[in-house]
Amino acid sequence: MQTLTEFMTADHKACDDRFALAEQPAYANNWNGADTAFNAFRAAMTHHFHLEEHILFPALLAAGGPGAPVQMMTMEHAQMNSLLDNMAAALARKEATGYSGLSETLLIVLQQHNLKEEQILYPIAERLLAGSWDTLHSRMQSVQQEYQH
Repeated sequence: MQTLTEFMTADHKACDDRFALAEQPAYANNWNGADTAFNAFRAAMTHHFHLEEHILFPALLAAGGPGAPVQMMTMEHAQMNSLLDNMAAALARKEATGYSGLSETLLIVLQQHNLKEEQILYPIAERLLAGSWDTLHSRMQSVQQEYQH
C-alpha cells in the first residue's frame, strides 16, 4: 500500500499533468481545447483540495497535528482557487496574455505549496496518522473513484 506521502504526491503529479495539458491549447489560441483542458485541470485541483480539506486535514488536527501549517495550506488553497477563477475568466474572454500571466503565477504558487506539503505536512501526517492510514486511505480512494466516474 502507498504511504500517505506517496498517495498525495501522486495526486499532485496528476494535477500537474493536467495543468500542463491545459496550457498548450491556450497558448495556441485553441479556445475550445483550452476550455476543456482547463476544466479538467480545475476539477482535479478541486478534488485534491477536497481530499485535504475534508479528509486529511481534519484527521490530522484531530490527532493533535499542528494547526498553523494546516491553516496556511487552506489559505493557499483559497489563493489558488482565486487564481483559477481569474484564469477561467481570461479563457472566457479569450485573453491569451492574461491567461498566460495567471498561469505562470499559479505555477509558482503551486510548486511552492506542493513542496511544503510533500516535505513538511505529509511526513508529519504520516507519523501522527500511522494507525489510521488504512481507513483514511480507503476513504480517499473512494472519493477518488467517485471523481474518476
